[in-house]
Amino acid sequence: MRIVQAAAALVLGAFFAFVGWMKTFAPVALLAEHHAWTVWLPESLGRIVGVSELGCAAALVVPIAFGRFAAVQRTSALILIVNQLVAAGFHAAHGEAGALPQNAVLIALLVFVAAAAPNRTNQRKGEDG
Repeated sequence: MRIVQAAAALVLGAFFAFVGWMKTFAPVALLAEHHAWTVWLPESLGRIVGVSELGCAAALVVPIAFGRFAAVQRTSALILIVNQLVAAGFHAAHGEAGALPQNAVLIALLVFVAAAAPNRTNQRKGEDG
């Protein structure tokens, strides 16, 4: 289970690093072409969302490399679940229903990563969580 959880976290980390980078640095017109939900926000707030996605992407991956900090990984996944719920709301409100399946898949994977992250007791014992 730990290997599957780590693989899911790596895939999510790569995805959110890419979209976070785009939301942080890409021109708003390019974001609009790709239906980024942050185009419906003031630009500065959209950029902040991008930076938060970059940070959460790193927080999903760092615990895999170091074998610790599972609480950071779990918290990052929970933050990104909220991010995706808000994104789904914006997509639905602006007639972009085609984006909702992507939001649902991301939420499902994030729930799995958060639920499967080892807890402190299991980390101390060296067991899988």
